[in-house]
Amino acid sequence: MSVIPRNIVVFWIDEAPREDFLTRLHEAGIQVFMKDNYVDGVQWLSNPHNLEICDAVILDINCKIRHSDEHESTDSFRDYASRVLSRCEGEKKHLPWFVFTTGVGDSASLLSAIPQRDWTRHQFYQKDTDQQLLIADILELTQDSENVALRRRYNGVFDIFEDEGTTSRLYDIIRKIEDPQSTADTTVFNAMRKLLAYAVSYGKNHGLFTEDSDSIRAAEKRLADIYELAPEIVPSYILTNFRSLADTVNNGSHTKCEEEEAGSLAVDTDVLSGKAPYLSRATFYQLLTVLQWMRKLPMKSEEITSYRARIDAMLSDPIHLYEGCECHLQYDSGVWHYGRCAIRPRPGHLLNEQTLVRLKYVQPNRNYATKKRYPFFAQYDVVMMRL
Repeated sequence: MSVIPRNIVVFWIDEAPREDFLTRLHEAGIQVFMKDNYVDGVQWLSNPHNLEICDAVILDINCKIRHSDEHESTDSFRDYASRVLSRCEGEKKHLPWFVFTTGVGDSASLLSAIPQRDWTRHQFYQKDTDQQLLIADILELTQDSENVALRRRYNGVFDIFEDEGTTSRLYDIIRKIEDPQSTADTTVFNAMRKLLAYAVSYGKNHGLFTEDSDSIRAAEKRLADIYELAPEIVPSYILTNFRSLADTVNNGSHTKCEEEEAGSLAVDTDVLSGKAPYLSRATFYQLLTVLQWMRKLPMKSEEITSYRARIDAMLSDPIHLYEGCECHLQYDSGVWHYGRCAIRPRPGHLLNEQTLVRLKYVQPNRNYATKKRYPFFAQYDVVMMRL
């Protein structure tokens, strides 16, 4: 599971990034984008969207010049570091940069020639001994970054993003939403639709959706199916927000001039005209709610496989899901239930929605009045009751 929000973005140029250091960076709340050569690294930093989301840069001295090179060389740093630094120290943005090296094969003259700045803490950092020192300096020198402040305001919502383009898209949406002059900007709806599509793809990769959940609507249906059976897996607020979000961003991604849908399209017109000045913000917070919740999905391959198998088994055999399940009861229209499994309170039991019960003897519901909505019925034992 993702635990520490990723509030700092670092770009690292290194042909062989060390896994132990990557782990430490992630544990410190640092997201890392990487290139294995200097030519692609310079190109990455030349993209204004990438530069916008970046907070610091790490450079290897003994690296490849181009991706196709068979071997690394200190020529890469000697000939290309200045191009990287010029992008880190531009007029519009300053990025602290750090040299991270093993020292093996690096000439003393090259190490001594590393430029110094007034903010420099160390001329370079040894990969074997200075990992925590480098992380500490990154944290210190980025703590006042506008980007870091933005991510802290929206703590956790960037955590499921695994590519630069998606991160940059959310940045753009946030800046438009926070601009009081942009309430009539309808482009945010199409951008939010793309992020919702990304969330569906992420859900596929992390066990929530199946491979044939090839659309936002298909994902919505699967969420609804899961909620109906097990609301503790998919809470009602997630289904409600996902459903409303999907409807609004799909509607808002089209205009009234698209005649085949003109009768049902209102978002574009009403936002542009000022009739719905808060709609983009309401939709934005629904998106953030979904993104934040998705951090709970499993991260490790074996956990993902188990989670997917559990949901598939639940949908194909609900009785197996309910039998022995410990859950908090819900009350709706005179019926106590958990998901689609109804129970009948025993005499003397004053149940409430904080009551934790264990379901047993689950069977098809034969009560004519309730079986359509609750096709299963169970007896129960009280595990914990709160007044």
